[in-house]
Amino acid sequence: MASVCKLYRGDKPQLIQPETWTLVIFERVISNDRSMARQLSLIMPPFDGDFTWARNLRWAAIDIPDGDTRPRQFMSRFIRDPYGIRDDTGADDRTATPGRSWQTVTWLFAGQSNQPVGVEVWHDHHEPWPLEHAQFVGSTRDY
Repeated sequence: MASVCKLYRGDKPQLIQPETWTLVIFERVISNDRSMARQLSLIMPPFDGDFTWARNLRWAAIDIPDGDTRPRQFMSRFIRDPYGIRDDTGADDRTATPGRSWQTVTWLFAGQSNQPVGVEVWHDHHEPWPLEHAQFVGSTRDY
């Protein structure tokens, strides 16, 4: 049996501090088969299975001071059990550009029941950087 949970952030940006892994907080649950959504930040399947996780992120355009040529980087990852025994996987990093930066990542793996999964982001800009939009989807197929 397949189940889907979709979390969505889109009405107001989440401000992400520099050089700190931060759990993305979503604004609403769009789909919640088997009550998998937790705390507007986690998806927790109640069974073992083959999981397909996907995230879509949009960082705001950044202002770079005149003469500052250092590259900026933003990263994202799926994080299993972010409040317990942390285990990150499916990480992705990009070079930031002055315009908005979009990022879509999918990760397939065998997962365990009752293991919460979230999305964390990180950047090395010199000031807080808004994450304008985010979506997180967990799709599962039971064993």
